Amino acid sequence: MEMAKKIEPYVRILGFNNKGKELISEIMKKNPKLQLVTSVKKFLDNCSNKNLRRMLELDILSTNIYTLAYEYESWANLDYTNKIIIL
Repeated sequence: MEMAKKIEPYVRILGFNNKGKELISEIMKKNPKLQLVTSVKKFLDNCSNKNLRRMLELDILSTNIYTLAYEYESWANLDYTNKIIIL
């Protein structure tokens, strides 16, 4: 939590529709330094900020722990395999 208070966080895009696409574009125009995560792997491969990397790694760990409670077909690393939902 302390680390998260000190850095500019990333925004993880899980899905969008046409209106959301417009909104994301407007947000990026007003905040060009904002980090958008559309692919976990690409972000981890290209991000040089160790704190942002650590925050995303914690997100991935959280997803993996959450999926352990699935009654059927508990899959690890869904953050790497699930695609963005475009409506």
